[in-house]
Amino acid sequence: MKITPRNASVVSDTLASKKPLHIVPEKKSDTIKHSEDAVKITQNELSQSTKETNNAIGALQTAMKGIDTMTKEGKALVGILKNQENAPEAHNLKQQLIKTFDSTTFNGENVFAKNYTRLDPHIKFDANAIKPSNINTENPQAPEDFLKNLGIQKKYAKEAIHILNQNLQNNLENLKKTDATYDALDKTALNEKQFKEAHKTEGLTLERLAKLLG
Repeated sequence: MKITPRNASVVSDTLASKKPLHIVPEKKSDTIKHSEDAVKITQNELSQSTKETNNAIGALQTAMKGIDTMTKEGKALVGILKNQENAPEAHNLKQQLIKTFDSTTFNGENVFAKNYTRLDPHIKFDANAIKPSNINTENPQAPEDFLKNLGIQKKYAKEAIHILNQNLQNNLENLKKTDATYDALDKTALNEKQFKEAHKTEGLTLERLAKLLG
């Protein structure tokens, strides 16, 4: 015995007169979108911080090489000033020290002009303490004090590199975490109840379809 659904002709006419059914995915909630935007901002900030930290490490390594060069030149200056008859040579050596200080660069920037404490307040490196222009060549003790300061600042530069390497490692770990958070947020959005309901096709009976079509 053949069973014909009630109002079959009405349903057929309705189906024929309506456009094909398009299931539109539910948009992500504002809360989820806001969370994803926040994660992206955090990623950008961490990426920028990582870039600056990496650049500072390279600059400090270059600064240490510059300090080594100035140490050699400073020792020569100390030796010359012990003989007061070589004052003109002392002036030339001081000018050479100034040239070394001013020309030691990394990525086009003078490494002794950078503010490293901006990246971490624990950094003690201070290039102002080793400015050759401050050397008083008329004072035999001045070049020796300059050499001591070079040794101290080289130590601080090495410590600063260690601090920044730790910060760099932390940044990389945080980047991994934000990547994982973003993935989790994205999956959550895809598992939203309304999103799944919009794509659910099982149980789509003739009667239900007629109601959907109005």
